Amino acid sequence: MRFSATLAQLLIPAGRTGNVDLVDPSTEEVAPIGGFSTDSTYSGDTTFGVTSADEGNDIVYATDRTAGTLSTIDPRLKKVTATLTLAATPGYVRYVAPTNEVWVSEPGAKQIEIVALMGADGGTGLSHAATVSVAGAESLEIDAANGLAFTNTASSTLAIDVTSRMVTGTWANGCTTAKGIAIDPQQRWVIVACNEGKLVVLSEQTGSMLGTAKTGAGVDRIAYDGSRARAYVPSPAAASMGVVVLNPKGVPTLAGSVQATSDAHCAATPGGGQVFVCSPAKGQVVFLYDPF
Repeated sequence: MRFSATLAQLLIPAGRTGNVDLVDPSTEEVAPIGGFSTDSTYSGDTTFGVTSADEGNDIVYATDRTAGTLSTIDPRLKKVTATLTLAATPGYVRYVAPTNEVWVSEPGAKQIEIVALMGADGGTGLSHAATVSVAGAESLEIDAANGLAFTNTASSTLAIDVTSRMVTGTWANGCTTAKGIAIDPQQRWVIVACNEGKLVVLSEQTGSMLGTAKTGAGVDRIAYDGSRARAYVPSPAAASMGVVVLNPKGVPTLAGSVQATSDAHCAATPGGGQVFVCSPAKGQVVFLYDPF
């Protein structure tokens, strides 16, 4: 789940429904866009069908893990405009503005696949361009302002130059099992979520650890509001969302938590204290507010 500031919409890969749902956070209106793998039953597996989406140049990019494809979506026409069969099963999809490419993590193949966009708006075609070898590739985030991509292995965070496509840093992140990443491009912070229940902040320039904060366990994907220097950390084990505040030196502190659900899996925020937490077992998005 992502929030697109350009579209002012939540991008929600709705798994077995075969849809990417666009949700207006101000009205809660849902606009489903079909064209992906479907299943009539839900087994509790969060890896079926369309599982990741991102936006760039007013185009939505979505990966279908079951079909092994990357598709472009015109969010105004609400239809799929191009589809490419990927080299391996996809994980995360991210638009890379400095190179006008789409990067797709493929952890089973230990790589990130780079896809070139054809057409002036990147919505008329897709073609395989290259791969970057990465053992693990858990999560994927882009710092477009500084031309870097970041991904995790179990206990390391890797920095990749998006132009040269070379790994430029491999840093210990202090996690037993590293999961989601968030970036603060102004402060040059890389914020890493540890599944065991911890948030770690690294310097983007040196890889040094700036601080850690304990959270609830079971952490996967997180959200970050750079304007308030706050990370939102869903914890299914605690059925809550931790609110972590970063001071001017990047040191994180848990300010408190907000009740969520026992399947709180990911979060997205448009800012201003408004947070959305996904509840895949219930097929819901929970709307929360940061009271701290």
